[in-house]
Amino acid sequence: MTESQQVLQQIAPSDERLPWYRRLLVGIEVGPTGANDKDPIYMARATGKEIVRNFIKASAQYAVVFMKDQNFAYYNSQVARQCPNLGQRDLLQECLGEAKRHRLPVIAYVQVQYDTSSWLAHPEWRMKDSGGKDIPGRLCYNSGYLGFIQQVLEELMAYDIGGFHIDMLDFGFFPPYGCWCERCQAAFRQEYGMDMPSGVTWDEAWEKMLEFRYNSNTRFCRELQAFVRSRRPELSVDFNYHGYPPFSWWVGQRPVQHGQNGDFVTAEGLPWVFGHTNPSLLSLFMSGVSPDGAMQGVTSRGVYDYHDFTVRPVAEMKWEVFTYLAHGALCTVVDKANYDGTLDAVAYERLGEVFGEALAKRHCFGHKPVPEVGLYYSHRTRDWFGREDTTKYMAAFLGAHKALMQAHIPMGFVMDENVSLERLSEFPVVYLPNAAVLTEQEVTLLDEYVRKGGNLLVTGLTGCYDRYGQPQERCTLEVLLGARLVSVFTAHNDNYVRLPKELAKGKGRFLLKDIPPDWAMLTFGAIAVLEPKGAQAFGELLIAHRSQDNPWMNHMSPDKVVGPAVLLHRHGRGKVVCLPCCPDAAFIGNYRMPEHRNLIRNLIRYLHPKPPVLVNAPANVEIVVTKHETRNCFLVHFLCFAGPPTATAAEFPKGRRVLPTLMEEAMPYEAQVTVNIPFSCVTAFNRDTKIARKGNLIRMEASSVHEVLIIRLCQ
Repeated sequence: MTESQQVLQQIAPSDERLPWYRRLLVGIEVGPTGANDKDPIYMARATGKEIVRNFIKASAQYAVVFMKDQNFAYYNSQVARQCPNLGQRDLLQECLGEAKRHRLPVIAYVQVQYDTSSWLAHPEWRMKDSGGKDIPGRLCYNSGYLGFIQQVLEELMAYDIGGFHIDMLDFGFFPPYGCWCERCQAAFRQEYGMDMPSGVTWDEAWEKMLEFRYNSNTRFCRELQAFVRSRRPELSVDFNYHGYPPFSWWVGQRPVQHGQNGDFVTAEGLPWVFGHTNPSLLSLFMSGVSPDGAMQGVTSRGVYDYHDFTVRPVAEMKWEVFTYLAHGALCTVVDKANYDGTLDAVAYERLGEVFGEALAKRHCFGHKPVPEVGLYYSHRTRDWFGREDTTKYMAAFLGAHKALMQAHIPMGFVMDENVSLERLSEFPVVYLPNAAVLTEQEVTLLDEYVRKGGNLLVTGLTGCYDRYGQPQERCTLEVLLGARLVSVFTAHNDNYVRLPKELAKGKGRFLLKDIPPDWAMLTFGAIAVLEPKGAQAFGELLIAHRSQDNPWMNHMSPDKVVGPAVLLHRHGRGKVVCLPCCPDAAFIGNYRMPEHRNLIRNLIRYLHPKPPVLVNAPANVEIVVTKHETRNCFLVHFLCFAGPPTATAAEFPKGRRVLPTLMEEAMPYEAQVTVNIPFSCVTAFNRDTKIARKGNLIRMEASSVHEVLIIRLCQ
């Protein structure tokens, strides 16, 4: 046993009295492929014994098993049609019988939306669009469908299950945005004293419509949870959550409001959909939604989607699973059974390698984060500024996360729904990426935060729009910025930042680290022109040439200067930096450059030059810094993703979709860690990692997907 393992073994093991989701780390969800009653093959060979034995082989600590999907029940149900090819067999009872031998908690999966059998059998439960037409596959949250799902849950509560995973609590991922059924219209009229708007209007009436949709979803979830509590209060309930980026208002979920539904928040990472920054972003987002709550990241064993019969390499799955664990989430890997209900042995062999290492490192996880930056998420900006062009806001937020992650700057997320001075004060720096809509309450809190010594970084059009997403004459942050809003440029996205070499001789020299001087750096997004009123201005903001006859008029070279590029302002005991353009949005888009990240990093380092732990590592290595307070040690997690270059087979010019690459093996790399508080010793978890200390500098040579440095602090 290594010294680091001995240190961590001193941490008390999980308390068996805690619910399963607060003491376990890794599990597997298994479900069928499709839903068919036209042949004798579908799910005919599924057995609870095989399912559980494969889970145990993979060292899974809990099981999530499909029991009710869009067509069938897989248990002895009296209210939902049973899967015909199971005959008289009860798959849930089979699973429970085998799981009991291994003390394996079994969570029952229940699907809500896209419930084809209920939609066909009960036309009165269907969602309606604004023209009164049925929305295919969609069931109204204010209908009798709630009672049907309660009946399903009541049947399942007769079994010795550990809880429920209730899937698909959304309003759909595409238009129409429902629901305009008679029940919803009557309820809306009773609550607001007016008729529903006839469609998307982006006014006060639509604000009420959004509120009604959000609350209808929440009420449905909370009534289901209350129903379970009234029968079997020991059972867990979680709902599939879609309040996180890139999902927006059309899904019918707010980040915080709907993250509070259930005993813990559960969301899908899926790099094949959202990219390789998403496991990190999703973990941080769930933590921001519920800072003291449990959270679960969900992914797939398959390369592309849930229903392909590929298996990802071990290194690839380790990277994603350990990213969730390092951020304090538990991780569930989804496996879809073969069409006949059997399982793929290779998938469980590989998961066994991943989960085995996770359990060996279990004492490394679940400790208090030590963030430098609070990345601010404004759902009001998402809804009213982004509207139906979600990238107008999302790009800046997603790019900010990516830039901070690659710059090895630990972060947490701050949500506008539950923001408080206490929450802001947890972060040395608060970063608002293009948060166009800010309420008076938010501005007051930000002002107090900075006056008391906090530091603020704002980019883009932050504070330049009113509550309904309309441009306003004044920026709500003008006092904090020490500047006056002159104008905004929103018609074109190709705008530039230029930092003159003269900055190297003065106070602005920090801006030029890894940024070529006198170079017009393309950013991509709207810009604001600000006139300093107390702030120090540095650099130049430029718009591009315009030529109506040029087919590249939206991708033109720089033309004239319209305002300063960076403004620095002291406010009370704190500092404010404004970058009235969007290098963060550019860094996630098609025109990304390392200099976008470097500029953001330079501004953070100006605001917070000496963090407790400062890491220099390759950009493909994410770090997560946590602290075990009773043992007085930092745990610095290193998560290395390494894969060959990507390519696309997309047909030109229809698209350039490039799927994430697969990581087949770990990559050797070196890192330097500067610890800016006294510490007594440092050890690495993995035996083959080399570390050397000189003063407060630690040099590390690692060759694993996940490594942990344990830094014992001085008493």
